[in-house]
Amino acid sequence: MSKKVSLKREIGLLGSFSMGFADVGADVFLAIGIVALYAAGFSPLAFLIASICYITTGLVYAELSELYPYAGGAQVYGTKAGGDALGFLMGWAILLDYVLNIALFSIASAGYLSFILPNLREEISFLGLELSGVGVTAFSIVIFLIILNIIGIKESSDFNVVLVLVTIATELAVLSLGYLYAFDLDRFFEQLNYFGNPEGVKYVSYTGLLDVRTENFLYGVTLAMSSYIGIESIAQAAEETRNPWKHLHRAFKIGIVAVVFFTLAFSILGLGVLGWEVLAEEAYNPIASIASKVPVIGGIFSLSVAFVAFAINMVSTNTGVIGVSRVVYSMSRFKMLPKVFSRLHPTRATPYVSIIVFSLIGGSLALTGEIHFVASLYNFGALLSYFLVNLSHIRLRKIDKEAYRHWKTPLNIKIKGVEYSLVSIVGLVSTGVLFSLVVIYHPDGRILGFTWMFIGALLYVAYRKAKGWGVFERRSVEEIPPATPHLRTAVIVKPGVDPRRVLAAIETQLPRIHRIFLIGHLDIPSGGGKVAVDLAKEFDRELETLERLLREAGYLVEHRIFVGGEDGLMRLLSDLSVDQAAFIAPKRVFRKAGRWGLLRLPAGVEPIYLYID
Repeated sequence: MSKKVSLKREIGLLGSFSMGFADVGADVFLAIGIVALYAAGFSPLAFLIASICYITTGLVYAELSELYPYAGGAQVYGTKAGGDALGFLMGWAILLDYVLNIALFSIASAGYLSFILPNLREEISFLGLELSGVGVTAFSIVIFLIILNIIGIKESSDFNVVLVLVTIATELAVLSLGYLYAFDLDRFFEQLNYFGNPEGVKYVSYTGLLDVRTENFLYGVTLAMSSYIGIESIAQAAEETRNPWKHLHRAFKIGIVAVVFFTLAFSILGLGVLGWEVLAEEAYNPIASIASKVPVIGGIFSLSVAFVAFAINMVSTNTGVIGVSRVVYSMSRFKMLPKVFSRLHPTRATPYVSIIVFSLIGGSLALTGEIHFVASLYNFGALLSYFLVNLSHIRLRKIDKEAYRHWKTPLNIKIKGVEYSLVSIVGLVSTGVLFSLVVIYHPDGRILGFTWMFIGALLYVAYRKAKGWGVFERRSVEEIPPATPHLRTAVIVKPGVDPRRVLAAIETQLPRIHRIFLIGHLDIPSGGGKVAVDLAKEFDRELETLERLLREAGYLVEHRIFVGGEDGLMRLLSDLSVDQAAFIAPKRVFRKAGRWGLLRLPAGVEPIYLYID
């Protein structure tokens, strides 16, 4: 079944951005309350420190996801950098946080819904058990998302896009009205007197080496990282993203800026409107509580904000379902887990076995309804995986140093012919420090994290032995395509265009990652005959000249002449399986006509425009 079906490329730039923002941007709706409980008035500083890990690791993901645009993300990078065992370790680690993501954000979603419907907070009796109403609601949300994701990635991505746009508009409204009408600057400065909660708090494993305030603040920094977990969701869907070389790095960069801005802005706003103690008390719905303080419209406004928060946290849960299923699918496909997990639905092309099994694990944790408990378990897997992603980036710069990188992280230095990124080095150090703090201060997370990794190691060894493969045998690397795939681009050329001008347009606007198909589109004059034959021969010579020039410039290129109308040309583009169709004309033509040449393209083929002047 899985051999007949493959993942579909149906996500564009907005869908990629929404994937990352939904998973990370929703975190602020619960993180500012949880972090305030521990970091108190210095919550913004806690978020700022944690953002170092987020920014550096996000930029590293942006480069690697375009270099290896396959489902699996970190697991693929680790496999390429260090072999099957490292790839499994990274995949299994991030898998833990996706499972916890499903639990944490389904609870947060249900918590905001309970702000609107307070009856949901009541306990529910089921088969003699007393279950949290919030937990049961969270579990129901997970079941709905399992069904949605089995239906298809396009439907799931469209669901994300709509709610992310609504969320961004709502967040901007809360920030604008909050800062204008509810923010108290004196209250904010008063909060700066509280460096960490002065009282001992549940879930913290105090060492006694520092005072309680400092240890609470450090614990708050580790929880602040929870508001930045999920950036890798964009990479998980890379195999289902149209033209990943064009969209992925942009989606990462836009997502990084948006998330850091909203997180810091809301953290400061919360202190100036509610104060850290009230924020901590309202951990289940802190943004709605802030909105309720807006004069006159606060009551109605807070309800609408709560509904949007309910929706975006559900979207974050949805990206957790997408992420967990794609990691498991990738690990199965690369011979790290049983083949059943890479099975795709015969008509929907979704990894339905992975979606059901691992989403239900997260849904089961959501039944507890305990947001502080689940939050204390969060971060272990993600920070371990992020640490290894930065390490893999450093290693891959050496292993695949000749690979074409359409975009790469800034601040690079060369040492003995190998280029290293200062971004990944800072990311390696910062994630390593935060992971160490999680191990020290999170007792439940420490136990669950190491237990999860131990169980994963046993499963991995047992599976490899059952297959007769060595534990450290590098079998999966053979399944990962080379790091220099080519973007299939059709360049539509009309007769009479100067080949050297076309060459200049391609060289300046299309990097050599493009495999070019020169399509000479010829309209035969009425009457045909010898005139048409001579015209075709002359046009073919022009294309041959252009093909030779492009080959000399380092492109993979071939040409052909097409005679006929638009429908036939569309069929040709479909037969060539191109990713993009490039149209050539002077800028003034584009400005005047808007779109030049063909007005429609086959599904999945994007238009690009090459300017010649």
